[in-house]
Amino acid sequence: MKYGGLEIRGNEANFVFYGADGQRFLEPAQKCQECDATGEVEGEKAVVDYVNGGYLVEVVDTCEKCEGMGYVIQEG
Repeated sequence: MKYGGLEIRGNEANFVFYGADGQRFLEPAQKCQECDATGEVEGEKAVVDYVNGGYLVEVVDTCEKCEGMGYVIQEG
């Protein structure tokens, strides 16, 4: 199977896959709950500072659950 992309029409979203024979398959998708469909999550990163004991900085990273797409395969 070859990944063909994400197709969004109104309130419906589908991941599109293509078989070896060119047949198209749709897999229902839903918005990622972890990143609220933005594809990015905020977090904190520890910075080592041997003089002052260190501190935390805010970072924005790609959502691991949806791999930055904002949608995941619908469960159930």
